[in-house]
Amino acid sequence: MVLRKKKQVSNVQITSFIELDDGVLAMGVNSCLEFVKEGQNIEQIMGENQQPQKKFLRFDEESHLLLIKDFGSSQKLDTIHVEDIKEVRYAGESFLLVAQNPSILTDLLVSVKFRTEDCFLWKTFSFEAFTPEDAQKWVHSLRKLKRAEVISLTPTRKKEILIQRFPYYLHMLSSESRPLNAKDLKLFLCDILNYKVGTEELNSIMRTEGLEDDAEVSLKNLMNIYDRLTFDPELIRQHFGPESANPLFPTPTDQIGVEELQEFMDRDGELSAVTPDNIVKLFGRDGKLTSSQFLDYLYSDVNEILSTRNDVRDLMDSPLSHYWIASSHNTYLPGNQVASKSSVEAYIQVLLSGCKCVELDVFGLNKKIMIFHGTIGVPLFSTMIYAEDVLKAIAMYAFKVSPYPLILSIENHLKPELQEEFAKLLKRILGDKLLTSPVEDGGRLPSPNMLLNKILIKDKKSTKDSFDMMPDQSVLKRDKVYFESSTKANDWSERVAILTPDSLYYSHQDTTDSLRERSNAISANRPIQENKLSDLHLAEPWYWGDSEREEAERTVTNYVKKMRREQGPDVQLAGDFAIRLKTGCKGEYVLQFLDGNSGQQKIKIHSRYERGLPRYYIEDPPRAPSFDCLYSLVKHYQRNAFSVKKVKMILKRPIEEPRKFEKEIWFHPAATLVDSERRLRKHPVNGAFLVREEPANNFRLMFRAEGAFKRCKIRQDGRLWVIGNSKFEGLSQLINYYQKFPIYTTKNNQQIKLTRPVEMSELDPHEAESEALQDRNYVGGDELRDRPEEMYEAEEDYNGRNEDELTFLRGAIIQNVTEDTEKVGWCIGDYGPRKRKRFPKYLVRLYEDEEWYNNPLGNMCDGVIPLRTSTHKKLAVCDNRFIPHYLTIRGDGGEEWRLGFLSYEQMDEWSTAITKARKHKVPTEKHKTKRAADYSALVIYAQSRPAPSDFTKDEMARYTYKEMCSFDENKFESFLKKPHGGNMIKFSNSSFLRVYPWKMRMSSSNFEPMTPWMYGCQLVALNYQTPDTPMQVNWGRFAHTNGGCGYVRKPADMLDCKFNPRQLDTCPDSVALFITIMGGRMLFTEAGSQPRVRVTLEDLDSAPQDFPPAEVSLTPRWDWEGPKSVISLLCLNPSIAILRFEVRDVNAFDDERLVGHCTFPVAQLRPGYRCVRLYDGFGHERLMSRLLVHVEKESLKAHDPEREMMMLRRDILQLNDYLHDAKHVTEEELERLQGLEKGYFGMVFDRLRAEMNGDGTCPRSNSESLTLQKQRSDETEEVHRRTLSRGKTYVRMSIKRPSLPKRPMSIR
Repeated sequence: MVLRKKKQVSNVQITSFIELDDGVLAMGVNSCLEFVKEGQNIEQIMGENQQPQKKFLRFDEESHLLLIKDFGSSQKLDTIHVEDIKEVRYAGESFLLVAQNPSILTDLLVSVKFRTEDCFLWKTFSFEAFTPEDAQKWVHSLRKLKRAEVISLTPTRKKEILIQRFPYYLHMLSSESRPLNAKDLKLFLCDILNYKVGTEELNSIMRTEGLEDDAEVSLKNLMNIYDRLTFDPELIRQHFGPESANPLFPTPTDQIGVEELQEFMDRDGELSAVTPDNIVKLFGRDGKLTSSQFLDYLYSDVNEILSTRNDVRDLMDSPLSHYWIASSHNTYLPGNQVASKSSVEAYIQVLLSGCKCVELDVFGLNKKIMIFHGTIGVPLFSTMIYAEDVLKAIAMYAFKVSPYPLILSIENHLKPELQEEFAKLLKRILGDKLLTSPVEDGGRLPSPNMLLNKILIKDKKSTKDSFDMMPDQSVLKRDKVYFESSTKANDWSERVAILTPDSLYYSHQDTTDSLRERSNAISANRPIQENKLSDLHLAEPWYWGDSEREEAERTVTNYVKKMRREQGPDVQLAGDFAIRLKTGCKGEYVLQFLDGNSGQQKIKIHSRYERGLPRYYIEDPPRAPSFDCLYSLVKHYQRNAFSVKKVKMILKRPIEEPRKFEKEIWFHPAATLVDSERRLRKHPVNGAFLVREEPANNFRLMFRAEGAFKRCKIRQDGRLWVIGNSKFEGLSQLINYYQKFPIYTTKNNQQIKLTRPVEMSELDPHEAESEALQDRNYVGGDELRDRPEEMYEAEEDYNGRNEDELTFLRGAIIQNVTEDTEKVGWCIGDYGPRKRKRFPKYLVRLYEDEEWYNNPLGNMCDGVIPLRTSTHKKLAVCDNRFIPHYLTIRGDGGEEWRLGFLSYEQMDEWSTAITKARKHKVPTEKHKTKRAADYSALVIYAQSRPAPSDFTKDEMARYTYKEMCSFDENKFESFLKKPHGGNMIKFSNSSFLRVYPWKMRMSSSNFEPMTPWMYGCQLVALNYQTPDTPMQVNWGRFAHTNGGCGYVRKPADMLDCKFNPRQLDTCPDSVALFITIMGGRMLFTEAGSQPRVRVTLEDLDSAPQDFPPAEVSLTPRWDWEGPKSVISLLCLNPSIAILRFEVRDVNAFDDERLVGHCTFPVAQLRPGYRCVRLYDGFGHERLMSRLLVHVEKESLKAHDPEREMMMLRRDILQLNDYLHDAKHVTEEELERLQGLEKGYFGMVFDRLRAEMNGDGTCPRSNSESLTLQKQRSDETEEVHRRTLSRGKTYVRMSIKRPSLPKRPMSIR
């Protein structure tokens, strides 16, 4: 081996991509493929201060996997999916990795960045190649494969890849390569296809392939099984077969050619970019398509619902203010504001997603320019990163997606001297990319084409007397400490504490488990972590686990008695069996079975290790086989006899373990839902719980969480108890575990454990059942409020005397306070986990808004300790073995707080910091920070100015086109309530408007972006790291439009100021959409959960419409003929609206979970039978997950009677919903509703007369007229029925969004 010299790292300052050698760049696809297929020995970089590990790396063409094996061994295997590779970096392009590991030879370094499911930050696989030339070959080959191969994969090839990867999946689990068998087929169905099968169904699937139970399963068998399970013959029969109007496949064996396919595509609507000839070549055989192949085409990317938009199509010569611009908020954070660490990689990922405005919060710390989250001097929660590293990443990635300008939104907390250094840093790193002087703009903002490859700075511009007013509040210390409970001695909980010059703020109880609970955790009660191959027996009913010998013998004896009692004394029980762990011997098992005389026999199951893995056997290996798991052993001896101790036997029926949990006080076998709620209501505390039995051997755990009743399904899988994705060997173990560890986290970040078992008790027969139903709530707890309604601060301690009263210390922040209507002089509020409890009003004072905004913990704050009027002392020893040290803070009123620490040094640091805080002089005025001249000169076209009080003509005249108004979402909402708020559209035609999330969104959640876009706001800054609905709408706006370049031109009517969101008559021609969900494939829902499709039209207003849940299947099917088979949507402004498909399921707690979504502009929708590709929350495609939908689109003119009737019907339904929720209904409101309904009925009957009279307005055949007449009559009857059903009560609509009538069958 050639020795390599360690060379001096000289390219850490790199700010652009390294060009590869010409010889390497000349390698074609075939040469690249041959190189990576052959593979090479490499050294994997493991991390900072860790030794590299030798590996063998190669590319497998069949499965499209990068295979990473241990050097010189075939045991351990890791894989990377090629389509998951997001970027391949060479040498100093990974400058952060080089800086952390100075020993790396940069010219040998290759870094592969790849995504993982439902994760924002990409993972990294870095290695050193053998020579610099090899490193360049790896970089070039992987980049070439990513571009040329993955993008051009056909749907059939994707299916083959899914199958080909399975053997490597098994290899990763078992560390060995071997033929596939029936046990592996079950894993393929469960783990790869998410299709749960029992033993009988598995045997049936094997028989359809002509396979015996112990036969070898080939990849061709897997392909046939996949095709059979994903084919839906009922869909073909009803929509394309003999029951359809234009049958393509009159019989199941029929095939179609190019001509029939062309006719179908002509009828279907917009033509595909792929011709029928190519479709038949891609999916068919011998120029024909079978029904299965035709269905594969419908579910393929070739037939997707989106129009193809791979290039920039909008005109890019308009001013910047004429475009919506993809914008990021808190770009440096990869997660929430509480626990995430600032990351340079977050900037890279956001830029590669097409974002064109990123945020930098710059601070000066020890004369260094840093970026972190914290508005008051030091990081509140996140870590710090160097501004220099961020600028290097920006310089490299700013224009990798598109050459259009990038805006750096600077939140500047630097002093003037550091601003000068920052200006130098910007010029040095960004170089020619930084815009340093205006362009010829003609008195308006320049266009994107005029600023190609330029970076703009957005900040305040320094003028003669302009200063940045900043509060002089600083954080002296921030850490996690332990606070002792005020009501229970030695009960400590971990909190986040922030020390400022005059106060110590502390959060609610930390989300981590307490020290005592972590120390007392019993490992036996933890969820089972299955090794999917060797532990398949855990779910089988014949496995008893760690059962004592005497108890097992007793169970078998009772089983014999039960069987003879139920089936007679002559019942044959020979061969009935169970397997348990041998008492006191971990890893050893005992087979317990009944002989011919129903006597008990016990034999040991032996084990030995081969190549580091266990093998199990009953008879000696020379005479009988050994097995890799107990599951395989039992399957073998259920077909073949074994002979041990002169006994020859075949295993037959499993003897199931008895239900030991039936004696537990929390088990209520006969309780109904109403009974359970009644019992829980008597225990109004978080964590009160019980378990009741339901039909079909299911169980339901019910517990209280923030005033709501949560229901959690527990299902029995063999002998395992499954809750969500966790499995336990017994129901008692499950309950014991969640009594020690949180089972549920509310939307207010309160963690709930099972704390109080509810005993079975007799119910009062006179209590009304309706009372139990009144406050039933399965929504998932209270909604998270960013700003509590009313907040009060405690001025004195209070110790509640009753369970319905709060207990708090002075300085506690009590939220959502309301007057107590039952007790005079008392209030009701929330304090920490205790919700809606009483307290005396005289003990508190109103907590002002200014204090709330300056509180560094926001709504996470549990209390404030005033330091000016308190004293403290430290104690070196504590009588609690978990908290060895603590200090006491005593207020002037005698109140006391104890802060615990794990080390004396930490306690001493806090004591010193508190002493320093008392001596700190709090300034009475705000100080001024001036912008440095050199830095201010870089701010040219995005000069920040405070927003006007209202967008009047005089106010708007004070702004120039170079200035920008930037404000948070609350300020934006306040503008909408003002008389001239609608003028934002006019203002945004010449100047920038930027809206960002309110700072107290501690979870980094986002606000809804559609409304700001409609009012012309170009920069709607969102948290890209949070995969919530607003971010997915943002992704739908920019990812599929204008080539994903980050700029989307506003509609012409908005630029002409003709459109006003407040006036519906200003909307252009509208569109009616009629959508049917035909089916789905590979929807990875939780086990046993029905997939639910939700369609939302984000328009002038928006609310989701849900299809009824489909059955659990690999190919779920929705109701095609029922009343909700078609949803109708009125899109008032198609040039702005966004359509969103969501697939959701329900988890174990009845909370909805996103399975996948597809969001895109309505303008790009293609009508007909279309495939909807599903993506995760971050916009990554879910492989093979698809919906098949049918869409019809009809244009409606501005004054079309049909459109007016739809809008009138929408107003009726919305008003009906409002009156249903209103506490007091006025006569005027009822009269208005009756007037709307009268007008609507008149329009409906006018349309019916026109149809029946045949007056030429809309000629139809007799059958079509009768169809429409029936539909109109049904529609009128529905609205009329709702009208008549109203009296003192109102019927809630089944849908929230205004809906159109169902599409007439005669309209084409």
